[in-house]
Amino acid sequence: MPIQKNTTWLDYIKETREQDIDRAMLKIEGLENFFGFSNNINSIFQHSIPSIYLLDYTTGKYIIFSQNLESTLGIKKSFFEEGGIDFTISQYHKDDLSLYNKSIFPDRVSFLKNIPPSEHSQYVFSYNYRLKNHMGKYCSLLQRNTFIRSDANGKPLLSLGMVINVDHYKNPNTAVQLIEKVTGNDYAGEAETILKKTYFLNDEDTLITKREKEVLKYLADGLSSKQIADKVFLSEHTVIVHRKNMMAKTNSGNIAELVSWAIRNEII
Repeated sequence: MPIQKNTTWLDYIKETREQDIDRAMLKIEGLENFFGFSNNINSIFQHSIPSIYLLDYTTGKYIIFSQNLESTLGIKKSFFEEGGIDFTISQYHKDDLSLYNKSIFPDRVSFLKNIPPSEHSQYVFSYNYRLKNHMGKYCSLLQRNTFIRSDANGKPLLSLGMVINVDHYKNPNTAVQLIEKVTGNDYAGEAETILKKTYFLNDEDTLITKREKEVLKYLADGLSSKQIADKVFLSEHTVIVHRKNMMAKTNSGNIAELVSWAIRNEII
């Protein structure tokens, strides 16, 4: 069945688990050695290396989950192995789950529709979210994954990824999705950024403030950050922060895109 553009994550999980999939196409050679290496060095770097997993969407189960997950969340990995994706969902922060389910995952599926299934494994998806630890408190995590098996219709079936704690770097009001393409053989080449998009948990956080509009007007006139700082009596650093915030709010890749967005939306 072809992927629908607006497929939510939870719907996708349910639909995929109900389908009859040829198990032979899900076999991956050599992964045991890869995960074995991770577990062997776990005792030395358990608080530094990411938790690595292999998720089978056709069953909703983790085929493998590295041991050091316990040092990240304080939850035994057996809970994830036995409960599968359903247990992970139960630990999600409700706002982050809603955002991923309704916005981030549909954007991901929409992107994959334009990529041949045989090339899905060349793309790495990253985003941040919160998951509950053993004490009931939420940890901020960064997840990076690639779909190493997809069916002929482009539906992802196996997800290989890593998770690492980013509590000290997370803005609790936003999530960022990054899509990179890995070039070269055996995933050893360069990673090219294809898309970076910021999602806001609260709609009001996407609004351009009065001060930002003032800075934006001068950006449209071609002034530098230092020139704008002199005009609005702010430090150059503060002007740069305003510029970065506006680019994140509008998902603009550069000043020209930001100004173009502002004109289209009659901000300036």
